[in-house]
Amino acid sequence: EEEMPDREPREVGSVFVGELLAIFPGLFVHGLGHYYAGDYRTASRLLRIGEFGYLLTAVGGGVGAGGYYLDRSNGSSWPPVTLYATGGTIALVGVTYVLSAWFYDMIDTPRAVRSGGEPPPRTPFVDSLDLFQ
Repeated sequence: EEEMPDREPREVGSVFVGELLAIFPGLFVHGLGHYYAGDYRTASRLLRIGEFGYLLTAVGGGVGAGGYYLDRSNGSSWPPVTLYATGGTIALVGVTYVLSAWFYDMIDTPRAVRSGGEPPPRTPFVDSLDLFQ
């Protein structure tokens, strides 16, 4: 009986193509560079981080828009400035998640392509991705 390997060795792709995927469509679908490289685990984590960031950005924008419409309507004594600040803070955190996932994909894709899809070495940032498994 032959022992089957867990994973077939993957051919090394083009770093240039991986970077193009990480940069252009990767802004909207995070992790494409790692997906191209064959590192599906990191690609999946980056996709979830980006989706979470987009969600937070949308919620923050909604809260800020709610503050704007409350401000424009009744002229109530309750200050909608609180909603502006809350919405802006939530949106800023969301944009930070989006940009972190996008930048990490662009920066780490060449390593992932050259290694044939091996996951990145353990670093504090990679360890923090465990939240999004």
